[in-house]
Amino acid sequence: MAIITTRTSDQAQTKVLETTFYNEIKAGVPPVFQSIVNVITPQAKRSVMTVLPLAGLGTTEFKGEGQAPAYDQPYELIPISATFFTYALGVKATEESQEDDISGLVAEIPSQLAKSSRVSKDLVINQLFNLGFNANVLYNDGQPLFSTAHPLGPVSSPTGIYSSVGATFSNSLSATALTPEALQQAYILFATLYNDRGLPDARTPRTLMVPPAMVKIAQEIVGSAKAPFSNDNRINPLEGTVEVFGNRYLTNANAWFVLGNQGDPFKGGYSHQLFAAFKKQNQFKAWRDDETGNYNQKVQDRYTYGAAGWRGIVASQGAAGNI
Repeated sequence: MAIITTRTSDQAQTKVLETTFYNEIKAGVPPVFQSIVNVITPQAKRSVMTVLPLAGLGTTEFKGEGQAPAYDQPYELIPISATFFTYALGVKATEESQEDDISGLVAEIPSQLAKSSRVSKDLVINQLFNLGFNANVLYNDGQPLFSTAHPLGPVSSPTGIYSSVGATFSNSLSATALTPEALQQAYILFATLYNDRGLPDARTPRTLMVPPAMVKIAQEIVGSAKAPFSNDNRINPLEGTVEVFGNRYLTNANAWFVLGNQGDPFKGGYSHQLFAAFKKQNQFKAWRDDETGNYNQKVQDRYTYGAAGWRGIVASQGAAGNI
């Protein structure tokens, strides 16, 4: 004889709660980080993700008739490591609270956990930008993410990190307010970029990321056909060059960032090199404790984030005159 048991009821309730959670993930406000960093899924089963950058090849050389070509090979640069951490949040509901839950609070917990997970990831991953000028947060080339002196082809020595090609490059405009001229200067840094062999490289500006209070200014700079903030009848060469993206998780109200394409952060090419790597994302679980009767719900993420390099992004700490 078929019998409906409390266990059957628990399984059905769990399915309902899981559906509520994943519906919020799908239909809720999308996380900010997915629009600005490269999201990847690592394959290696390790607690630390390590990437070994390589300096590419040099230029071709003249080869005389009957002679062998010149030979070259990539060489290793300083490794990049990022440690995976777990972020989780749980809620317990007693058996009595479920019986007396007139307002349906328990049923709302999954969507609340989904929102908590989304906001937490945005707060954590946006530290890439918020700490990008911090002199105490250094990357594999010994510089902050945004610096005026990134060594090209950085290698390590007993006396410190130096450029293997004897040159540096900037992806920082220091504390320059967002103006048409400053944005053009950021574009020039994109256009005159060098790779780790000191040879011309390139990225294409795609996104102008600003705090919410600066969105209007940014849209005026890249959205008008005529030169902004001017009575001249000159065309605006910046019109439509990038998409404006407002990011509420930026803690510097004056900072602004120009980002290149999203793509593979580890293979070079034409994308920027900021990443978030997830082993687990939006993992939800609901279960009943048989001993206490408590009903438990939990969300969990395990991920790391960082920069495989500084190319493909130019930033400024801005100035108060922008607001």
